[in-house]
Amino acid sequence: MIFQAVLISPHIFQFAVIVTSVANIICITMIIPIYWGQYREVKSKFTISLILLFLMVLLQNLLFTAYFLSYLSKSCTGTMGPLLFLGCEFIVLTLFLKVSEDE
Repeated sequence: MIFQAVLISPHIFQFAVIVTSVANIICITMIIPIYWGQYREVKSKFTISLILLFLMVLLQNLLFTAYFLSYLSKSCTGTMGPLLFLGCEFIVLTLFLKVSEDE
């Protein structure tokens, strides 16, 4: 019974959003130097566009983290959307990291 109350608590979902956002920030800080090195070698507009995209995603994750650290959600439904979004973003970033490390 206590276990069910803890799992349904909005603080668990808020914690999961913060952890996922921090994981995304770590992935991005690992990806940007790789693509910056590629840009210095090739000078491709596509590569600089990817770097700018990753910087925007980094800013978005920093804002998400700051928001969820300062805002205490009162329901689980208020955090499920951002958690799903950040989870999908984490999958995409890990795929980018895997592909860029293989090269």
